[in-house]
Amino acid sequence: MDVAENVPADVLPPAPEFVKAATWTVEQQRQELERRWIPMRLALKKPLGFFSPRPTDVVVATVPKSGTTWVTHICHQIRTKGAEPDFDNQMPDVTVLLEISGLVFKIDPNKMVQPAEPRIYCTHHSYETIPWGRGKLIYCFRDQKDALYSSYAFHDSMIVLKGRVSLPVYVEFFTNAIHWTADNLRNLLVWWEHRHDKDLLFLFYDDLKEDHTGCVRRIAKFIGVDCDEETIARVVHTTTHAEMVKHHSKFDNHNEILEVAEMLGDDPPSEFGGRVRKDGGRSGDGQKLPIEVQQSIDREWHDIITARLGFRDLKEMRATWKKEMDAF
Repeated sequence: MDVAENVPADVLPPAPEFVKAATWTVEQQRQELERRWIPMRLALKKPLGFFSPRPTDVVVATVPKSGTTWVTHICHQIRTKGAEPDFDNQMPDVTVLLEISGLVFKIDPNKMVQPAEPRIYCTHHSYETIPWGRGKLIYCFRDQKDALYSSYAFHDSMIVLKGRVSLPVYVEFFTNAIHWTADNLRNLLVWWEHRHDKDLLFLFYDDLKEDHTGCVRRIAKFIGVDCDEETIARVVHTTTHAEMVKHHSKFDNHNEILEVAEMLGDDPPSEFGGRVRKDGGRSGDGQKLPIEVQQSIDREWHDIITARLGFRDLKEMRATWKKEMDAF
């Protein structure tokens, strides 16, 4: 199967005349969000049938804006034993996002030669649409308010929106039109049920923030790379937010953005916001969302997670997982 077959041929409808304008009306903002994200959202629901992982391959599977770049970089630094990053850009020099590997990078992930072993891939696909039976999966979940705000900041600078879509319009579209939070929480339910599977490492973004060193040790053990404490310390150092910001251009995905800009019919950006923002990587930014959006996310958590698992909030869920891990 061709690596691009999982994305519809008309994945991005033709660009409207207003797309290159410096500002967009509210209706134009909504039209562009729909044109740019609904086809890709549908593509994420199609199985990754073109990918056949090796037993040693590692797939970082995350909710968007929930540590994809960070966890992938940790895996890469572990496999290179904390060496100074010498790649030009994380994608596609270190890894590829499976769902756009063929469409954007023209890369067959099955034949991809990476700088070290084990091979690392990443995806935003759900549990059901990722090939199982071979390879190892690392799942990372982040507070949905923080993830949604981070998604806006990321797309505002990176995917050629260039300040033309307001925060209220963006979050209304993502929560109501494509049901972003509800889908992510339903997927969380499935991942949670499999958290003890031997080929899955289940992480929370805030655990990475609060116990960076401990999580690096867990990841190294899981992917099968022996690291002494000196190596662990180097990996932790090179994967801090401060160090990654120093190498900002290595995570700005300029190759991807130039390709996406052409696909969108838009002018290429004059600068690249990137996946590692100087003011990013924080917990609590979800409080910047409109209060009605925060309340809506709380209701969805109650209706989906509390109703099924009993956890009143993410803090309770994390505490339960910590107790389970401590018991091993």
